[in-house]
Amino acid sequence: MTDQKEPIGVMLIDCRPLVLKGLHDLINARMPCMEVTGQATTYTQALDLADQLRPDVIFFSFFPDALNPLDVVAGLTRSAEMKVLLLKGLYEVVPAAQAIEAGARGIVLAEDPTESIIQAILKVHHSDIAMDRAWAGGLSGYAASRHTPMKCNLERAKQARLTLRERELIRAIVGEPSAKYVSIAGRLGISEHTVHNHLSNIYQKLDLINRIDLLMYALKHGLTNEAPTESAWVELD
Repeated sequence: MTDQKEPIGVMLIDCRPLVLKGLHDLINARMPCMEVTGQATTYTQALDLADQLRPDVIFFSFFPDALNPLDVVAGLTRSAEMKVLLLKGLYEVVPAAQAIEAGARGIVLAEDPTESIIQAILKVHHSDIAMDRAWAGGLSGYAASRHTPMKCNLERAKQARLTLRERELIRAIVGEPSAKYVSIAGRLGISEHTVHNHLSNIYQKLDLINRIDLLMYALKHGLTNEAPTESAWVELD
């Protein structure tokens, strides 16, 4: 976004100097679009620095530290202005889904092309969701460990209010978490305006706020396991 007034402020959290150096050079090479405003090598330092700098996007890596990283993610994301983006190595064991549930807005793999990392920063900053193939692996593990019978009738009552069309839309979104709404609309044969209208109804019925909430809710409560039915979408415009 070259027409923005201020560069996107990016903060880096990692204990590895080489990783910090690589991200720093990659991001600052895109000035004036974005720039690194701070770096932290411990989670305590990260919390203090984020409070001082108020960065737009925070690159977050998991590493051994006195503080629980999931608690740190939750602390960093208490402010809606700061978006946490996880950086995960291909062979690193990271609780990706739990981090998303704690408030992280996306995940990128360290091994992915540099342009993918830049695009993830832009997507997260502009309130979209930035996810790559690490997302699927993380959420499949989450679903396996958390898919239990619902604890109360309240959730059943909420879900009973969903129409067949709304359930179909939920499956489409969870099936391709990073897809743009216009792409989902095209796949379902409806307008993007209709997608937004139905999403608004879904959020209201399930007491959710945004797309991340919907993804986590659908996986936790098994809404993605329903047998797909023949699409009944009909535009009434």
